[in-house]
Amino acid sequence: MLKLKFRKLYKVPFTILFQGNVLFLIIFLLQITKVSAQKSTTRFATRADATVDTAAKKYNSKSCTTYQAYLYDSLNPAYTPMRLVKVNFHIIQDGEGKNNFQEATSKGFFRQLVDDANNRLNKNEKMNLPKENSTEVVPIPFRYVLAGDPANPNDDGIYYHRNDSLFAMNKKSKKKDNVFDRRQYELYGTQKDKVINIFIIEHYPDSVASPTYKASSDGVGTGSWAKLVGSYHLWKNPVVMENGDTLKFTTWTLSALMNHELGHCLGLSHSWNVDDGCDDTPKHPGCWNFGAPPCDVCSNNVMDYNAYQMAYTPCQIAKICMGFYNDKTTRKYLVNDWCNYQPEKSMSIASGEQVEWAGSMDIFGDLVVENNATLTIRCTVSMPPGSKITLMPKATLILDGCTLTSRCNNGNWEGIEILSGKKFKPSIITRNKVIVEKANNIW
Repeated sequence: MLKLKFRKLYKVPFTILFQGNVLFLIIFLLQITKVSAQKSTTRFATRADATVDTAAKKYNSKSCTTYQAYLYDSLNPAYTPMRLVKVNFHIIQDGEGKNNFQEATSKGFFRQLVDDANNRLNKNEKMNLPKENSTEVVPIPFRYVLAGDPANPNDDGIYYHRNDSLFAMNKKSKKKDNVFDRRQYELYGTQKDKVINIFIIEHYPDSVASPTYKASSDGVGTGSWAKLVGSYHLWKNPVVMENGDTLKFTTWTLSALMNHELGHCLGLSHSWNVDDGCDDTPKHPGCWNFGAPPCDVCSNNVMDYNAYQMAYTPCQIAKICMGFYNDKTTRKYLVNDWCNYQPEKSMSIASGEQVEWAGSMDIFGDLVVENNATLTIRCTVSMPPGSKITLMPKATLILDGCTLTSRCNNGNWEGIEILSGKKFKPSIITRNKVIVEKANNIW
């Protein structure tokens, strides 16, 4: 008879089995991680990593200087960063220090003026014209900041001058002393290539005394300077209306004129009677306020002459933003914050996205193109010192006649980092003339 022998089973405590399994799992995961690490590599790209697409049609680089490339994208607000425009004030008194705001009492007035101008920018309104329009209301991506000489900690950007020849103007004059007179800027302008200089002057006292001369609130804005005229007289002499109400001239009132004139400095034109290059600013009769037809609907656009001046259109905002990338126009007036590496402001092109940058861009942190995402760059992209562009293994970067650089003097950016796996490697495609410069890891 066959005899079967059974091995004696011993009971093993559960805790010992569990600890053993955990230890095995940890060892297994470490091995997997080690293998994965061996299969992936990270390095900076060179031109040899790029595929040259010679069959591509030559791209029209003029699109870099068309406002359409800078229209606000509500899905990607980071593409339109907030900017700070530097301004200062020059209050010109007569030779005796009269006929304009006094230094001892008016600095608060001009600080409040900047605040009120910014408050207007913070409250962009829907366009009144044309009637029943569907013009989009988008955020205004800039504010003003007083800027003194950075080398002088006591310089607050508010200056007072005495000059019998330059403290006033005559708006009817065909000589030098009209609103377009550049002599104030030529004599007193400071940081001319870095700050927009605003001059506060008056109408001549003898002109104000004449019953045929209207001492109105006037101004001009052109390039690196602007002029606001008549503010002191109107502030000092409130208007009493026919119904007995007193109409006071305040910083809020003056801030509308300031925004209008600085709009000229930032590249905008009048919109009611000329072609300003924007389809969303219609021509109209130029009514100051609401009234009988054709003034039953009055403009509220900042670049029109009206009592409101609270609306900027998408085209106007895009034209201003376009100038912010041009060193020859208005970029030089901005606070240079694009050269400060800010990793919390890094950008990411998400998986599945097909993104095209037809205009220039400032990146404030790093830029990451995720797996299965495509980014096409057609103009100039500036990277802050210490930053990098990272391409995940299944990412695609198309460089089409563009420049990747650092528009900074305080260091270089790192370069294009590529992450490659065993099966996948990011794709870099170049078309037309591509420049990659000022990178520590040379292209």
